[in-house]
Amino acid sequence: MTDPAKTAPRTILICVLLGAATLLTFWPQTGHQFITYDDSFYVTENPQVQQGLSWEGLGWALRTGYAGNWHPLTWMSHMLDVQLFGLDAGWHHLTSLLLHTASAVLLFLWLQRATGAAWRSAFVAGLFALHPLHVQSVAWAAERKDVLSGLFFMLTLWAYGRYAEVRSPKAEVRRAERASAQAGARGGAAPEDTEHATRNTVGAARSTLHAPRSTFYLLSLLFFALGLMSKPMLVTMPFVLLLLDYWPLGRWASLESKALSLESAQHSTHNTRHVVSGLVLEKLPFFALSAASCVVTLWAQSGGGAVVPVGVVSLPGRVANAVLAYAGYLGQMLWPARLAILYPLASAVPVGALLVAAGVLALITGWAVWSWRTRPHLAVGWFWYLGMLVPVIGLVQVGMQRMADRYTYLPLIGVFLMIAWEVPCWFARRPWGRWALGGAAGLALAACAAATSREVGYWQDSEHLFARALEVGPANYIALDNYGRALLKERKLPEAAQAFAAAVALRPDLDASRCGLGAALQEQGQYDAAAEQFTQVLKLQPDNLVALIQLGMVRGKQGRLDEAAELLAHALRVGPQDAGAHNNLGNVLLLQGKYAEAARQFEETVRLRPNHTAALGNLALACRKLGRTDEAIAHYREALRLQPDSVEALNNLAWVLAACPDAKYRNGAEAVTLATRACELTKYTNPIALATLAAAYAETGQFSVAVSFAQQAQGIAKPMPPALGRRLNEMLDAFQAGRAYYAE
Repeated sequence: MTDPAKTAPRTILICVLLGAATLLTFWPQTGHQFITYDDSFYVTENPQVQQGLSWEGLGWALRTGYAGNWHPLTWMSHMLDVQLFGLDAGWHHLTSLLLHTASAVLLFLWLQRATGAAWRSAFVAGLFALHPLHVQSVAWAAERKDVLSGLFFMLTLWAYGRYAEVRSPKAEVRRAERASAQAGARGGAAPEDTEHATRNTVGAARSTLHAPRSTFYLLSLLFFALGLMSKPMLVTMPFVLLLLDYWPLGRWASLESKALSLESAQHSTHNTRHVVSGLVLEKLPFFALSAASCVVTLWAQSGGGAVVPVGVVSLPGRVANAVLAYAGYLGQMLWPARLAILYPLASAVPVGALLVAAGVLALITGWAVWSWRTRPHLAVGWFWYLGMLVPVIGLVQVGMQRMADRYTYLPLIGVFLMIAWEVPCWFARRPWGRWALGGAAGLALAACAAATSREVGYWQDSEHLFARALEVGPANYIALDNYGRALLKERKLPEAAQAFAAAVALRPDLDASRCGLGAALQEQGQYDAAAEQFTQVLKLQPDNLVALIQLGMVRGKQGRLDEAAELLAHALRVGPQDAGAHNNLGNVLLLQGKYAEAARQFEETVRLRPNHTAALGNLALACRKLGRTDEAIAHYREALRLQPDSVEALNNLAWVLAACPDAKYRNGAEAVTLATRACELTKYTNPIALATLAAAYAETGQFSVAVSFAQQAQGIAKPMPPALGRRLNEMLDAFQAGRAYYAE
């Protein structure tokens, strides 16, 4: 037998290559943005997460069912990222990539230790690391729960494998030699596997002597609990551990030998039941954790409105969709083309496709069951795949998707095991088999890496991501809605309105898309058309918070301030904790000249969302109107701390420092710096920023420069707003007379 120490360089080499390939393939995502779909719930607009790590935030993470899930460890990981990196999306994506890379390496190390087959284990880990179906889990910030729970899943496998190792080296050697002889007689293993199996078990037994088995059992239970606190999809893990007891851990080996002996069938059945019962009893703490997680998850998803009632999607429809999804994931695994961020539920299930899918699943299941003694990897891998998908296969319908790439993150490991252990058996006795298998495996991994690299590119921002989803499925109303939101954010207003209108045409009852259409029309100044969209929503849902707020904004822009205030007050009765409603009501009150009341609304907005830079700017403006200049300056500085390139905050603070009538607040040099930055960001095309820069230079005594910028502002502002025109004329008169200009 070969000394296990001599294989260490190979193991290290495989780990390095696996880690490097994973990092290189996914590295472009570290330059990607957050997307509009769910990232706002998890990071960009989550006030608890945006505060970073705090005792208050940790308490919230442990209590909340926000976003329809209870996964406190996931919330904490997002908080830690914000604490370390702020809202720099690249660092958040890098964290997810490192977690995924660590999981791939751990999967290889665990599987090699459990089976002794290094190259097959490396192939499984390589597929897990590089398959395009896993891009969604790694490249999507909101799916941090996948990669985090995946890491704890791998750690649970490692700890449980150490616990399950038999403590006697001699017994392990005998068992390995017996298994090797049986496998060789059946043609079920390659020479590499028999040699490595014996070597692996000897090393395992030696190392296990250094720590009590109970330590590893408790560690596996701890890692499992942490995994459930990252994503509840791990609830099926106790069943996975029972499968692994059979193969590759071999804890059922004695049962198989008894069944093949000359003892009576009755005695063999009695022993089988006894040992299986013992293995199940051993998993009771795991089952207890799974049951608790199921209860908490149903509470969170029901409370969040994520669970779809049976009246919306019938039970037969759910079963049919589950069959199609099981087969569909297999098809995508073999040919991962035309992938998309989401696949909405179809209105009708195609009977022909359903029959084909059911037939394929039945054939594979029959093959796995029929050969469970001679080829245990088939049964273990197949039931790993079927079982791990149960929580997300749609029998309990959460959301309106029929399937999702991210759901395959851990379940497909079972199919990868089937492939890695079954295909070599077909070529084991052919002299060219090993070379052919090695070449085919390398090509398969290279193809996966190339396809994954392409898929990662689609995740650079929301616009590209949802454009791709519409290319794959043009009638995808959810993708149309999110594509519209991405375009709206990029100020591509006509295109956004077109996308929202298409979504509404497919689903007239989709209030989110109708509100999006109204927002796109509002931004284009089409206030009447926008108001019509919001009114349509409110006819069906009088308490729709988004429609109330946006219609209130439209009425404000139309000058119907009393009506706007009434709508926004109604919105606050519906959602008293909605920061947007408070901010917009404050804006209406500002226009009405009710500065003290406006300030109170902005203060409440900032209390609810401390990083709301627009509200901080509005609060500063209200404070200026109330003569509280000290507070106004402090609020502008806080807004700039949160968003250093906020043109509005830069300009407004520069104006106060340059033109405040009270000399104690003026600072011409700083005003020039701030106003120059505002002009740079607007490429010297914003007349208001240019006017502020002129006032700043005048405060420093550079009147010729001030005149130049004031005249430049006059040349750009066409047609000139009357108020701005009067102010620029007054400023020019003052500058040409050698005086600075002071005004609120």
